[in-house]
Amino acid sequence: MNKFQRTSIVLFWAVLGPVLAQDQDKPATGISGGLTLEQAQKEALEHSPEYRQALSRERETSWGQMEALSDGFLPHVSLGAQHFFNNELFSNTSYNYTDITVKFPGSLSYITFPGIYPNTTLTLGAQYDLFDGLKNIHKLDAANNQHEAARILADLSLLQLGEQVRLSYYEALAAKLLSDQADQKVKTLEDHLRIAQDQLDNGQATKYDVLRVQVQLSEAKSEQISQHDNVVLARESLTRTMGLQIDDRSLAGDLPVLDADSILKEVAQADLTNSPQLKAKHLQALAASDMSASANSFWFPRISLIGQYQWYQSPSYDGDFHYDNGNFQTDYFVGASATWDLLDGGLSFAKANEAGERAQQAGAEDKATQLQTPYDFDLWKRKLTSSASLYRAKLTDVETAKESARLATVGFKAGTRTTTDVLESELEEYRASAELVLAQLGALEALIHLELLTGKRFLHD
Repeated sequence: MNKFQRTSIVLFWAVLGPVLAQDQDKPATGISGGLTLEQAQKEALEHSPEYRQALSRERETSWGQMEALSDGFLPHVSLGAQHFFNNELFSNTSYNYTDITVKFPGSLSYITFPGIYPNTTLTLGAQYDLFDGLKNIHKLDAANNQHEAARILADLSLLQLGEQVRLSYYEALAAKLLSDQADQKVKTLEDHLRIAQDQLDNGQATKYDVLRVQVQLSEAKSEQISQHDNVVLARESLTRTMGLQIDDRSLAGDLPVLDADSILKEVAQADLTNSPQLKAKHLQALAASDMSASANSFWFPRISLIGQYQWYQSPSYDGDFHYDNGNFQTDYFVGASATWDLLDGGLSFAKANEAGERAQQAGAEDKATQLQTPYDFDLWKRKLTSSASLYRAKLTDVETAKESARLATVGFKAGTRTTTDVLESELEEYRASAELVLAQLGALEALIHLELLTGKRFLHD
């Protein structure tokens, strides 16, 4: 058994595991200081800005509920105070007054009275809206729907973060496997090129044989560069998904192999009506419709119950026009008010139409999501099925290619095969191994997208 065959067998069993094994998502034991999938998901929760943004958005909408409740259903109470300093600063008096001149009918003379107003006033006011065109009800409904949608999206964001880290982790593992295979392929071709050149010098091969290996080696080196780039990019993608800037830890784990048959049975029972995306989009559309109805409340008058209690200090007046500071006195009133904006330059009308258009957009987006989600679900379910079938087929291809390489090696030693036959069989084994990894990754990607669409994990014991 040659060096390539030994390496391939070790790589095959270490990476791929048993056929159709279960996806446990358990971190494998790796080298000291390696990053496991469980560690990556935990650190992503601590650092991911997308997840923090989703949580903050949910808290923001919860405050929106309080805003809607306090603005439309609770009385507004205010406290005000005022004090005039004018005469205290510019005269020796401690009171304020203005002269009021009056001329009675039939009289030729004017009579002047001192007009007195309070120096200090403390006012407690309250207002409660009895009717505002149902603006308060629509606004509260919109706030409740927005908060529920944000809560669903926050829960979905938690699932998305874990799944995105999971997928990025698997992609980085697959990229490393393909890169190692590309390195081994280049090394194998370099060995064959040296053999071909030796055979050319000994007259056992032609220039064509050497040129053919050189072309294959050139292609393999180009592929090697591409695979090395993919390793770096996949690792950087995982780092970004975790919310980190730099992370050079090696990955300690293996690509799991899915039991596609069991997963597809669960997928077939999944109910898309419980899809988080569908629920959130529908609630957002309802919220936009409620906001549109709230904006149209300007067509109705606002009727309010109002009241005020006042403490005030005012100078007193006697018949000799003598002034002195009086004590605080009180006054109050209770009443009702009605306001109706008849013309505001079209501002309310414009805002109502803006809200109506936003409701139309949200409704259209909800409809588009309802159309897209079943398509995406069917797409990824079919990809899971095809990837699992392809994986099983490639397992057979890898075993066949290994046997072919073994027979070619035996034939070469017996003098019935050429180095070209050995090389072709080894390259075929490389191709089958790479396609096996890609099929395995494709099945994992399909599973993760199905979990995101349904909002649930498909776990197996």
